[in-house]
Amino acid sequence: MEQTANTFAQSLADRFTTIMRLLRQTLGAPDYARFDLSLKWAIWHRISRLSLRFRALALNPRRPRKPSAKPDPAPERESPLAGAKRRELPRQQGWLLQTFPGHHIPYVRGQLISFLADPDLSLLSSQNPNIGRVLRPLCHMLAIPLPDYLKLERKPRPPRPQPAQKPARKPARREQKTEPSFYEYMLQKYPAPPPRPTLPDHIDAPPARAKINFER
Repeated sequence: MEQTANTFAQSLADRFTTIMRLLRQTLGAPDYARFDLSLKWAIWHRISRLSLRFRALALNPRRPRKPSAKPDPAPERESPLAGAKRRELPRQQGWLLQTFPGHHIPYVRGQLISFLADPDLSLLSSQNPNIGRVLRPLCHMLAIPLPDYLKLERKPRPPRPQPAQKPARKPARREQKTEPSFYEYMLQKYPAPPPRPTLPDHIDAPPARAKINFER
């Protein structure tokens, strides 16, 4: 492949490689000897991949590919590392500074901040936007505010579908109740007691019916 790198791209790639090498060397500082070795190896490989990725993009920018017919998908092969346990890195903002306290990583962070302020890097990023995919993760792990040329435009959110309006219900007709009179109100509130059973010879008993003899 023919190289299309220019002078400022070469110098930026060298500077970034130096900063990444210095960041990897800080992981071996005596202050961090008590930390988990598997975590440090995972961070070391992560930084190495970002360093190689930046250098490849700066020196050999990709050319736009012409659309071509899609080849037949190759049969899937089972990876030999499919069952291996992979060390996951933290994801919160500034996790590298929080995981490894001290003065070593903040010093490298200052070097990276001055590197991001270089106007040549802004020009290189405008020519090859894929460089932002390398620099944004570094800014995230070191809690560095993103420069303007690395910020992504926020896509407008699609409008939320409004719920279908339900047909208005007709109010049910209520029968108009006539107000009871005072007499009816008192009868409802104080109903009359049921008649008390009485004996035939009681004073309040109704008079017995007279027997009339029609046989005379």
